[in-house]
Amino acid sequence: MNHSSTPVPSRSSLLYVEDEVIVALDVSDGLEHELGFEVEMAHNLTTAMEKCDSMSFDYALLDMNLGNGENSLALGLRLARKGTHVVFASGYNRNEIAEIEAFQLIEKPFLLSDISAAFAAERAKCG
Repeated sequence: MNHSSTPVPSRSSLLYVEDEVIVALDVSDGLEHELGFEVEMAHNLTTAMEKCDSMSFDYALLDMNLGNGENSLALGLRLARKGTHVVFASGYNRNEIAEIEAFQLIEKPFLLSDISAAFAAERAKCG
């Protein structure tokens, strides 16, 4: 793979929150090996919030809907206040999730190139 075309700085830390474990393992592998992230994974909001409070992240990829009526909006806002580049992922489209208007959203199912492009756009927006 040509890493010069990857718009993510190498060795960047990323919090990946996804409640579907099989999906999380597959995507996490790509985030680490294809895009070069150091990934911390969480499968529920409680674990994700604990990681948010105890660690700092350059990036976060957050599944919007985490099951049991939970969503990652508050987590995303908290991470953004700490300077993390946040991208949400959802099976819904942007028009159905007005609360995340200020954030990048990638629709599921997504490709690694979608993630990379969303983080590049997020970084460009933030300067």
